[in-house]
Amino acid sequence: MQLNGFQFAAMTAGFKKNGAPDLALVVSEVPATAAGVFTTNQFQAAPVLACKMRLANSTSTRAVLINAGQANACTGEQGMADCEQAAALVAQAADLQPNEILPASTGVIGARMDMDKWATAAPLLAEDLGQSGPVEFARAIMTTDAYPKISWAEAETDDGAATVLGICKGAGMICPNMATMLAVVLTDAEVDPEVWQGIISAAAEVTFNRVSVDGDTSTNDSLFGLANGASGVSFVGDDVQALAGAVAAVCEDLARMIVADAEGGTKVLRIFVDGAQDEAQAEMAARAVGNSPLVKTAFYG
Repeated sequence: MQLNGFQFAAMTAGFKKNGAPDLALVVSEVPATAAGVFTTNQFQAAPVLACKMRLANSTSTRAVLINAGQANACTGEQGMADCEQAAALVAQAADLQPNEILPASTGVIGARMDMDKWATAAPLLAEDLGQSGPVEFARAIMTTDAYPKISWAEAETDDGAATVLGICKGAGMICPNMATMLAVVLTDAEVDPEVWQGIISAAAEVTFNRVSVDGDTSTNDSLFGLANGASGVSFVGDDVQALAGAVAAVCEDLARMIVADAEGGTKVLRIFVDGAQDEAQAEMAARAVGNSPLVKTAFYG
């Protein structure tokens, strides 16, 4: 499938001790409609707070910037300053504005980011735009993941089709209400900002928020949605359901990959509830079973 109007970059900046790729950037060639869903943890990392502020001020953005290896969580006011400085460094190198970048971080909690490494990496990252692709992006945001996680789908209308691409990471600290994951859903569809936020929120609720591995909710969970309209296909009215279905399918695929790649996991379970009064009751029962250490121990054997 072809995704129009997005460029990717990925590189090794030195945030990970093992020397693996650890810095990724995706840029929309035109302003994109933005949406986001974030962790419910009370201790929210600096990039989560920064993204919330950006999306509260504007539904338009150009880029998502992710570093792996240093989470920039529980770092206080200095962590916020470091987050904004990192965005500014990349913005200057990539001909963007800092507030057009949605930053995200994953990795070790409690330590400041290495800003010297950011200063060195920013121009190199910008130079790589268009040279790397989704797979390189996905690999650069991994932490304990065994493999990069990518999913594609297509949303069709009578006027044409749009592509949906999902990329995520996550293998530990997995609990309902987002999972220790960072995910980016990109589409070249044109869609209303309020509708797009609804699509992203609804998809998260029935996919990522129903995953459970170890019961720990991360400080950095973020799901970003960017829709840049580069396909020229607009999703309005009944066509919205086609786009929503494609996004949900991509998110479900990614959520299953997260479970399959869980740290220490040996089995994947799907829980079905029959006879519940409504969906809320069914979800409550499923969560009680899925989050039970005794149940997990029994299935482990």
